[in-house]
Amino acid sequence: MARPMSRKSLWRVLQWLAALLILFFWGRAVRNNWGVLAGYPWHISPTWLALSLAFLGVQALLLATLWRRLLALCGVALPRRQGNALWLQSQLARYLPGGVWEVATRVVMGRRLGIGALVMSAVYGLELALQILSAGVFLGAALALRSERPPTSYLVLVVVLVLASLLVLLPPVFNPLVRWGLRVLKRPAVSVQVTYRASLGLFGAYLLAHALSGLGFVLFLRGVGPLSWSQAPQLALAYVGAWLFGQVAVFVPTGIGVREGALGLILGSRYSFVAITTLALGFRLLIAVRDLVMAFYGKWLDRSPSPTADRADKNATEFVIDDR
Repeated sequence: MARPMSRKSLWRVLQWLAALLILFFWGRAVRNNWGVLAGYPWHISPTWLALSLAFLGVQALLLATLWRRLLALCGVALPRRQGNALWLQSQLARYLPGGVWEVATRVVMGRRLGIGALVMSAVYGLELALQILSAGVFLGAALALRSERPPTSYLVLVVVLVLASLLVLLPPVFNPLVRWGLRVLKRPAVSVQVTYRASLGLFGAYLLAHALSGLGFVLFLRGVGPLSWSQAPQLALAYVGAWLFGQVAVFVPTGIGVREGALGLILGSRYSFVAITTLALGFRLLIAVRDLVMAFYGKWLDRSPSPTADRADKNATEFVIDDR
């Protein structure tokens, strides 16, 4: 008698079905609007594409550095080479269906270094919370640019979003929020506390990381066709905002289709929906190339000799709250 499908296996099947369904409707839209794509003034520029890939590589190294900083806040000080190798290699697991393989890969690789699973879960929660919070600023600015409001209102909205983020980063708000997120993601509950000074610095750094991805998208568009640089701010902001939608869409692997569709909706009628979503899918392929290249770089770092982490703190799961 066949064994019933487990809940985890069913979830993976549903994820793949959701991704295939999204791609089916996107493919049908492309077929029905093929004239739009055929009429797009394609002009491939290897220089601009290489520059886009370079900025994406810098972003990956920055994210790896920030992850090591979060790990240090949890009491584990990994050397730069060792920490970057772990993070860069774990990125390839994002492409597996299930939504948990990235952190699971970090747990397995961290166990080899003596780092406990609770620490990895805590760092993952902090990383995800800061990424989502900082991307929200870009989304708000992108939505403001989409409207017909006067330019001064854009600045007001961005200021409001930044002030709201500063409020959320307060330890009495931010730390319980991270713990709640870990429960939603079904990760082990741990005591997560971070100082306000540290969270502000990390928030600014994640804003920079998002800006690099938005810039990479603009450079990619310049590498496949003509682009007015006056459009660059709106396109960069919209891409990061769309990334946020894809990040929270846990029902499809890496948010495929969701990010592209959200980008088309955020930009509105100013750009052809089919053309911009097709270009966004192309940029996703460039990101996949970046992840593969950086994973190989991480593998090279992993094989190089480096000091081991401070074993005295490897199993730390909490640190003292400080409101400074």
